[in-house]
Amino acid sequence: MPLRRLKIPMSTEVRLLLICTALSLGGFLFGYNLVVMGGVILMPNFTEKLEITQTLDVYIAIITTMMAAAFVGAILSGPLADILGRRGLAIICTMITVVGDFLLVAANNLSMVYAGRAITGFSIGMLSMTLPLYLTEIAPPFLRGRAIAIHQFCIILGISIAFWVTYASTNFLRSRSWRLPLGIQLIPTLIFGLFLVFIPQSPRYLVQRHRDQEALESLALIRGDGTTAHSTVQMEFTEIKQTIMFEEKHKRNGYMYLFRHGEDRNFQRLLVGILAQAFQQLTGANALMLYAPIIFHRTDVNGHVPALFANAISGLVMVVATIPAVVWIDRWSRRKTMILGALGCCVCMIAMATVAGVNNYHASALEPIYYIQEQGELNTSVRINNPSASSVIFFVMFYLFLGIYGCTWGPMGWIYPAELYTQGVRSKALGITTASNWFFTFGVVQLAPLAFHSIQWRIYVIYCILCLAIAVIVYAFFPETQGKSLEEIDLLFSGNFKTDDPNVHHPQTASEALDLLEQKNSQYTTLFAFTDTAGFVDQ
Repeated sequence: MPLRRLKIPMSTEVRLLLICTALSLGGFLFGYNLVVMGGVILMPNFTEKLEITQTLDVYIAIITTMMAAAFVGAILSGPLADILGRRGLAIICTMITVVGDFLLVAANNLSMVYAGRAITGFSIGMLSMTLPLYLTEIAPPFLRGRAIAIHQFCIILGISIAFWVTYASTNFLRSRSWRLPLGIQLIPTLIFGLFLVFIPQSPRYLVQRHRDQEALESLALIRGDGTTAHSTVQMEFTEIKQTIMFEEKHKRNGYMYLFRHGEDRNFQRLLVGILAQAFQQLTGANALMLYAPIIFHRTDVNGHVPALFANAISGLVMVVATIPAVVWIDRWSRRKTMILGALGCCVCMIAMATVAGVNNYHASALEPIYYIQEQGELNTSVRINNPSASSVIFFVMFYLFLGIYGCTWGPMGWIYPAELYTQGVRSKALGITTASNWFFTFGVVQLAPLAFHSIQWRIYVIYCILCLAIAVIVYAFFPETQGKSLEEIDLLFSGNFKTDDPNVHHPQTASEALDLLEQKNSQYTTLFAFTDTAGFVDQ
């Protein structure tokens, strides 16, 4: 039941924006689920009821359980997205998330918590691949970056709201203090599932499944004047159809083809996609966000700062920083955004390493002091004990780092890989690259607390070197994809515009696509031909 069947008058542009926003709500689930347990596990009633004594160990175990399940979900999401469709898989993920959330809310032992986190992690892992894929396939080139930036904004918004909800819940009595933050995520989950019923299927997926009339109708919902006869709809449909038919004819749609060094250079694209998602983690943003309480405690900016408040401020900074990316990301060069973002993060790391080294900031223990229990009540006040100038500088650079990351590598880590692949292998390749993101996130969660404890401030030096290396690698190996259609990006990687090899088929214009389509598939001529092709090209 797509939006147009609701008889709501709206332009295709408005309809497209609503669809992208509705899909991005799934990013909210991603962000909220990722961090909510980090606040819940610090609540006294939670640790008492579940008899938790080693808080940090259990925290890492709960987080890594989700990430391991998300890794598996991301790998499986590739073939499942081709079998069930983008929307079908998203709906199933929503139902799985509801089951996991109910387990967490009803938990009365750690086994239920681990089971709930594994189930939600599995579904979030699949959603983290499916939604960028879905958005990439329905958005036009001039809006594709913004669509995925909105998705990233919703991820950060989910993180921020999770921090603030858990912080606000700390004064509630008994188990309500932690069951409320875990249960409240059911509301956006159910709303997201409802939205999916009204969202059209990906036109590229429908063409891939040979459901051509449905593909035309779905494309008409978000292109042109809303009719299937519009030139923009017909031209884009022809381009999609031609590309997919060529891939099917030459069997360029399996995992084996993804790892071959062929004309389409899919293996090169896969490596670039993996690097892009790995670099998002290697900037150090997750290490700083997840372990902000340890960092702040040792900078002496705050004497006794509740962990949830420190994290909430971090989330708020990220939300504000992501807004410019939502507005202007499609006007920015992809390469320049990633390079300047890495260099900006590098400068911030240099400043933090200098301040931390000179003032000997260190983590003497892995378990920071989060709360002070006074007369049976949880003290969640924030007290600043006359911070030194160096501590203020560190504090400012910390949040400046998060701001730079929020408007550069935060969204670009999802935007760039989603643009790289041909239709036949796109879902499979994104499944692998998304799994690599979860793999590196897992590594950050495991290694960061050990690094803060053992090498202390030198961890900032390591991240500084990594950020500099990221800028160099992007400059040397990452091509520019901003403003290009997915089919044009195929041309960009193939580099065979003038080849005489009949197996290389990359039309440079819609008219050429139509001519070749008619030559290779005469049985489709009546269905897909339309008049005045030359006129459309001239326009």
